[in-house]
Parts: sequence; C-alpha cells; structure tokens
Amino acid sequence: MFKNFFKNLNEKDKKKLYSLVIVAGICVVSLVLLSVFPNGSKDKEEADEGAADENVSVSENSNQADMENKLTRILTKIEGAGDVDVMVTFESSEEIQPAYNSNQTTETTEEKDAQGGERTVTTSSENKTMITSGSNDSVVIKTIEPKIKGVIVVASGASSPKVKETLYSAVQTSLQIAGHQVEIYSK
Repeated sequence: MFKNFFKNLNEKDKKKLYSLVIVAGICVVSLVLLSVFPNGSKDKEEADEGAADENVSVSENSNQADMENKLTRILTKIEGAGDVDVMVTFESSEEIQPAYNSNQTTETTEEKDAQGGERTVTTSSENKTMITSGSNDSVVIKTIEPKIKGVIVVASGASSPKVKETLYSAVQTSLQIAGHQVEIYSK
C-alpha cells in the first residue's frame, strides 16, 4: 500500500514527506522524554512553597516558645514555685494588616424612555493597591497578636494552695486572659 503511494510521488514530494516523518518522530520522542523526566522548575516551585509554609510555622512556633520561655522565667522567680514548665496554646495566629491605597468610584445614570418610564443604573468600583516600602516589603498598619486559647503550668511548688493561687494570678495578669483558660498542676 505504501509502495504504491510512494511511486506516485515525485522526488521533491518524497523529501518533504520524509522531513515531516522525521519531525513527527522527534516530537514524539521529546514528549516521551518530558513525561519521563519531572519538570525541574515545578519541583523547585513546590520546594519554595514548602519552605515558605515551614517559615510561617517556624515563626508561629518561635512566638509560642518565646512566650512560654518568658512566662517560665517569671514564674520560677515566684517564691515557693520551684521548677516550672509552661505550655501555651493559641486559638489563632498573628494577623498583620498591610496598608492599601484605595480608589472608589460610583457612577449613577438616569434614563427616560419615550413612554415615560425611568431607569436608574448605579455602578461602583473599588481599586486597592498594597503600599510597599523601598525594599518591596508591605507597609504594616497594625499587627494583631495571636489569641491565647489556654495555658497549663506545672510547678513543683504548686501543691501549696498559696503558691498555686499566686501562679494562677501571675499567669492571668501577664497574659490578660480569663481564669478558665489557666490550669495549674503540681509536679
């Protein structure tokens, strides 16, 4: 079948056909190679996203660890507290509110038709652009601290009711949280 097809073609058409077959073969081989070998830039982007997520969680954990360490240092200085361990849990993470430039436009159009009907069309749009500093970091209006869910304090001196009450009051005052969010246990 192909022999008859090639017999009817002149030499110029045969060369074009061979060239097309070769190009098609190269395309097929390229597609196979691309599917076999993973895309390096895609893997790099996924790795960068993972690193960004890791940085956020490290930042949150370091804030929690800093708070726990400060609270531990203060509570160990209370008379009779002894050895103290603190665990703080958060309901939410730190929230940063960046500054925005915003333009809001409102346009009202009133139309009247020949029969006396009226129609009012109101269109509004808002355009927000984040304000950045010279180093392309966003300008921050305010930072909302993470909300504390609860605190557990384990102290060797907490078996004494007086020390337990002092630790309880110190945690409530230092973190500005309600009493039901604080638990004190003895070691």
